Amino acid sequence: MKKVSILILCLFFLQACKEKNIQIEIPDSTINVEVPQSFPADVEIAPSKKMPTLQLDRSVFHSVIGWMSDDEILFILMENGEWTVQSYTLSTETWKSIYATKTPIIQGEIHPNKEMILLHASSNSSSAEVLLLHKDGYVSENLFFESAEIYMNWNPENSNLIAFTTFYEDWTYDTFVYDGNTQNLKAIEVANPFIKWYDDNRLMMFNWGESSLDGSELFLYSVKDEALEETSLNYVLDVQNLGASLLYITINEQQHLFEYRLEEKETNRVYEWTSPAVSNYSEWIIPNMSFIQPNQLIILQSKKSGNMDDFTDKSVLSSVSLEGAKRHGEVVAGPIDCSPNGAVCLGGYEKENWIQLDPFQEQIWLELKE
Repeated sequence: MKKVSILILCLFFLQACKEKNIQIEIPDSTINVEVPQSFPADVEIAPSKKMPTLQLDRSVFHSVIGWMSDDEILFILMENGEWTVQSYTLSTETWKSIYATKTPIIQGEIHPNKEMILLHASSNSSSAEVLLLHKDGYVSENLFFESAEIYMNWNPENSNLIAFTTFYEDWTYDTFVYDGNTQNLKAIEVANPFIKWYDDNRLMMFNWGESSLDGSELFLYSVKDEALEETSLNYVLDVQNLGASLLYITINEQQHLFEYRLEEKETNRVYEWTSPAVSNYSEWIIPNMSFIQPNQLIILQSKKSGNMDDFTDKSVLSSVSLEGAKRHGEVVAGPIDCSPNGAVCLGGYEKENWIQLDPFQEQIWLELKE
């Protein structure tokens, strides 16, 4: 076990000759985004239709996991001592129970392939159960850990590969890599517990300086060779693996800008843009975003730089792909989770807001009754 020397600096990970397009910059007062003539070419935007409404008792509702398809949303519900994963079909307004257990379900995650669901369950504060659940309701694997808290990173292209870091009450930790093909759980030694998959063989590791405001150096860790590889990338705040592409987020402290680079892995095609940087004094606050396609995301970005406690303005909601960017409208900053076709996002900490992108509309769709 290892002590976490830079835990506070890294906690935001728990929550967050190449072809280039023209860079987008967002000035302090307004946001100007160049809209391509056709964006995106491979996604159909649903026509305007009546927004759904759903009422649930707060005592039954635990959380919304996310979109299983453009028409299905997964929930975690609890009633009469039983925890269930249930699918709600929007078009028919019907429910389907997928999985039930007496063990409290802490959180769930849907793999980008929409075939598998990762559940973290726990009956006490010192242990964790991780379940790999098929969409049809059967459990393909159960893993048990001694852990007060657990961090998980799922390979977006290979649902058999999961990285775990288990934290103990004294904030020491152990890190593991699980391969579902061999059912092998391997302990690895890394200096930073918040690792992410770069490809099927390597993990990304972030080497932070004394201040998280300075960003980090990015290293690649070979699971097979147990060796580190330098990337020469500095000032890195985050890297997100979308599957077919990688999103790099770095900080330009002098200009108070977040700098983004969306890079396709096979072709090295790149799209770059910037947005005003926001902090909470001790660390940069990475904008909320949702990945809807292997090369496309929807992101909320501030209209000006500064400290998040000072902001009252709404943030700009935009779609970004290798083809360019498109602004949709403004909403209050917070988590977003968008449908696979990019037509709708669920916003808010309980995903209670329905945000239709084209034409842009927002309203509460999930009402929790006391």
